[in-house]
Amino acid sequence: MGEPTATAEPAWREFARAPLVPVALAAAVGLVLDRYAGGPLAAELLTAGAGIVAWGVSRRAAWLWLAAAGVAAAHHHTHRAAFDADDIAAFATARPAPARVRGTLDEEPARFRPPRPDPLLGRPSPATASTTLAVTAVETRDGWRPASGRARLTVDGRLDGLHLGDTVEVVALLSLPDGPSNPGELDYASLLRDRRVTASLRGRGSTEAVTRLDEGWRHSPLGWVAALRGSGARTLSDAIDPGEAGLAAALLLGDGTALDRAEWDAYVRTGVVHVLAISGQHLVVLGWFAWLVLRVAGVRRRRGAWVVALLLVGYAVLTGGRPSAVRAAVMVSVVCGAIVLRRPQRPANSFALAWLIVLGFNPADPFTAGCQLSFVSVFVLVWGAGRWLAPRPLTPLEELVEDSRTLPEKLIRRGARWAAVGFAVSLILAAANGPLVLAWQNIASPVGVVLGPPLVLLTSVALVAGFVVLLTAPLAGWLAWPFARATEWCLAGCGWLVDLAERTPGGWVYAPAPPAWWLVGFYAAVAVVVLLDGRGRRVAVAATAAWLLLGLAPPARQLPADELRVTFLHVGHGGCVVLEPPDGRVVLYDAGTTLGPDAIRRTVAPFLWHRGVRRVDEVFVSHADLDHYNGLPALLDRFPVGLVTLTPSFRDRPTPAVRATLEYLEKRTVPTRVASAGNVFAAGGVTLEVLHPPADGPPGEENVRSLVLLVRHAGNTVLLTGDLEGEGQDRVTRLPAPHVDVMLAPHHGAKDANTRRAGVDRWEPGPIALWARPRLAVSCQKAGPTDHLRVAYGAVGADVWDTPTAGAIVLRSHPSGLVVEAFRTGEVRVVRRGW
Repeated sequence: MGEPTATAEPAWREFARAPLVPVALAAAVGLVLDRYAGGPLAAELLTAGAGIVAWGVSRRAAWLWLAAAGVAAAHHHTHRAAFDADDIAAFATARPAPARVRGTLDEEPARFRPPRPDPLLGRPSPATASTTLAVTAVETRDGWRPASGRARLTVDGRLDGLHLGDTVEVVALLSLPDGPSNPGELDYASLLRDRRVTASLRGRGSTEAVTRLDEGWRHSPLGWVAALRGSGARTLSDAIDPGEAGLAAALLLGDGTALDRAEWDAYVRTGVVHVLAISGQHLVVLGWFAWLVLRVAGVRRRRGAWVVALLLVGYAVLTGGRPSAVRAAVMVSVVCGAIVLRRPQRPANSFALAWLIVLGFNPADPFTAGCQLSFVSVFVLVWGAGRWLAPRPLTPLEELVEDSRTLPEKLIRRGARWAAVGFAVSLILAAANGPLVLAWQNIASPVGVVLGPPLVLLTSVALVAGFVVLLTAPLAGWLAWPFARATEWCLAGCGWLVDLAERTPGGWVYAPAPPAWWLVGFYAAVAVVVLLDGRGRRVAVAATAAWLLLGLAPPARQLPADELRVTFLHVGHGGCVVLEPPDGRVVLYDAGTTLGPDAIRRTVAPFLWHRGVRRVDEVFVSHADLDHYNGLPALLDRFPVGLVTLTPSFRDRPTPAVRATLEYLEKRTVPTRVASAGNVFAAGGVTLEVLHPPADGPPGEENVRSLVLLVRHAGNTVLLTGDLEGEGQDRVTRLPAPHVDVMLAPHHGAKDANTRRAGVDRWEPGPIALWARPRLAVSCQKAGPTDHLRVAYGAVGADVWDTPTAGAIVLRSHPSGLVVEAFRTGEVRVVRRGW
C-alpha cells in the first residue's frame, strides 16, 4: 500500500483523454446554474442552440460543451417548472379542501407499517400507504373537468389490491404541498417538485377514499415489474424468518417499507445504511457472482458479458432505478460492451456516461444524497483508493521469501492484507463521504469505519444467497432452504453488529451541517487529491486537512450583543419557543407536539442547527401534557442539555410517558429542578419570572398548573402561558397586570382558554386577554380557524399571528424596540401600541 508504481500515470491524464468528461462537467454546470440562478428557459435553449450551431461550423469541442450546459439547464428547467395549464396544482390551494379526483397510479403503493408502540406518541398511528397519482380529471361545480399532472396520495390503510397502472377515483383533501415552516426545515414542496409532483391528496380514516375504476397494471411494463417485486417480497417472507425478512426485502428488493423508522435509523446512525439501501455495491456484487457462475459453467466471455449486462440492467429496474443503481448498471454494461466488441474501455468515460444518463432520466437526481454519495464514492474508490492501496511489485528477494512460505502462511497473510485493505477503504470513503452525510443527515459516524467491512462482507453473502432464494424457492422449497438459512444468519449478524455499534460511546454523534461554500471547497480539494500524484498530491492533502480543520471550527452565532431573539416554532398542535439571550445561551420553553417525537427531528433540531446551536442550556417544560414535552428524548439525543426545569406536579403525573421521560433524563445524566411562582432566573440581561404555578396546586388537570413565564429584556416583555386555563388562569389574572408586548395564546389558541362566549358564535375577550392586553398574540397551533382570537384580542388592541399561516414567528428585542418577523410570509413589523 502507498504510492502508485512508477509506471502508473496520474489519474487526471485518464480524465483529460476521456471525451465525455468535459461534456458531463458542462452539463453539471448547467444544472447548477438553473437550480440556483434560475435563468429563463429561452436563454438556456438559445445557449444550447448556439453551441450546437457553432460546433457544427467550427468543430471545436468547447462549443459542444456549451451546448451540453444549455441542454442540461433547459432539461432541469422544464422538469421542475413546465406544467400544463390544467395541472392539478391549478385546482389546489394552500389550505386542504375536499376534492374528487381521477387518475392512474403512477407508482406501486408503498405500504408502511404502524410505528412501534411508544409512550411518547399520544395516540397510536395507523398503517399508511402512499403513492403518486397521474391525474386525468377533477370534479368541479360544473362537473368533471380534464386535468393533468401528478399528486402525492397518502391514505390511512394499506391499499391492498391496488397496483401501479390501475385507474382509480379518490375522495380526499387536496392541497398544495407544504414548504418549510421553520428556518432549516426540509422543503417538502421542492422535494416533490423534483419528482414533478405539484399537489397533495390526503385521505383519512380508511382506504375507502380510493376506489378502483379499472385494473391497468397488466397493461403496463412497470406494472409487471412492480408485480414481480411484490412476488419476490412474498417469497422472502415465506422462506426467511420474520425477524430477518424485512432486512432481506430491503437488501434484495430495495423495499423501503420493509423496515420501520427505528430500524432504518439504527443503520443511518452507525453510518452503514448504504449496505441496505440499493446501491452500486449491490449490483457489483451480483454482477461478480453471476460472472463467476457463468465462467464456472463454461459460458464464453462474450456471451457471459451479455448475460451480466442484461441481468444488472434488469435488477436496477426491478429495484426502482435509483441513481446509484443506474450508475453501476451503466458502468458495468460499458465493461461488458467492451468485452463483446473486443475494445478497450476508459473508466473515466463510462463514469461520465453514467452521470449523463442519470441526469437524462431525472435532472433533479444529482441534487439528492444517494446520487451524490454514489458518484463521490466511486470516484474516490476507483481513482484514489484503488491506486493508493495497490500492492507494489515484489523485489526478487521478496519473491523468493514468498515462495518459501507454506500454504497456510500464504492464506493468513493474504487474509490479513484483505482485511487491512478493507478497513483502509472504509476509512478513505468515510473521510470522503463524511461531510456529505453530515450535510444531508446531520450525523457523523466514526464507528462506521470499523463496522463497514464486516457488514459489507455479511450483506454481500446475504445478497448472493438471497438472490438464489428468489430463483429457487418458487421451484422447490428444499432447494432454497440452505440459502435462506445463510441469508438469515448473515442478516442476524448485521443486526447484532449494528446494535453493538449503536451502544458504543462516541460511535456516532449528531452535528450541524457544514455550509455549502465549505462543501464546494472540500470536494474540489478531494478531486485534486485524487487526480494528482507526487508532490502535487501532498500539497493538496495538506490543503484539504487545513480546510477540514476550518470546517470543524464552531460556527459563529449571528446575534447582536444587545438583542434577545425569541422564536415561536411551528410544530403543529404543540409548542417549542426558543430564546436566545445576548450572552449566547439557548433556552427552550417546551419541546413537544401531538405529531410525536419525530417532529423534533424534522423541525426543532434543524432550526437549532440552522442557528449554529450546538448546546441547549436549559429547557423549561410548561406542564406534563404529552404535546409539550414528548420531544425531550429526541432533543437529548441531538444536543447536550444543561438543565431541565419542571413544574412541581410534573413528576406526580402517573403516565408511562412521564416515567419514560424522567428515565431518559436520568440515563443522560441531565440535572432537573423545579420552578414555582416567585422564582426569577437571569440569562444574559434577560430575566425570566415564574408567575405560575404555586409550589402546591391548584387541583385539577395539568393545564391549570401550566408554567407561566414573564420574559423581560430591554424594556420589552414576552408572556409564555403554555396551556394555562381554568383555575390556573384565574389565579394569574388576579396578579398585578404587567406590561405585555407579546404573549403566547394559551392552549394553542383554544376558545375556552382565550375568549368568553357572548352569544351564539359570538366571542369577546377572555380574562387573560383583558389582563395582559398584549400588542401581539401568537397562537402555536395546527391549521384551523383563528377568527375568535382576532375578535377577542383585537378588542384589546392586539393583532394575532398564528404559526400555520406565518410559520416560525421571530421576535427580536433590543433597546430601540421590538421587531416581529414571519418566516413563511416574510412580513416584518414593529410591535407598538396601535400598530
